[in-house]
Amino acid sequence: MTALQIFYWALGLVFIVLGLACVAEKYRTVRGGTLLTARILKCEKDGPKTRKGSGGYRYTVEFEADGVRRTALTNDAFWFNRSRNIGQLIAVWYNPASPHLVERKSPEAELLSLFFVALGVAVILWLGIPW
Repeated sequence: MTALQIFYWALGLVFIVLGLACVAEKYRTVRGGTLLTARILKCEKDGPKTRKGSGGYRYTVEFEADGVRRTALTNDAFWFNRSRNIGQLIAVWYNPASPHLVERKSPEAELLSLFFVALGVAVILWLGIPW
């Protein structure tokens, strides 16, 4: 194997590990949680307000868990302000172990993971193997 093939194998493995870590992180957050309906209260920039165009918008949602009405931030990082969604109902995963943070139910993490794993396999097969 040449040095370039070794590089492509390593790059492909990095993409595969990144994809698997994406799904593992989501399910670590969701495991032991309850799927609840929440209402979006606001969408605001998380962190310093001085950087323009850097993304980092998160929802603040309101939901009821264990008979108690709670508010929490979602574990999101939108690039744009989505204030038009205020008042909508969304599904969130609530885990009592982290009561101030909820995971919004969406297929985005799984799709991103699938993309990275497919990219890693493609790099290994098309560039890492001599034809």
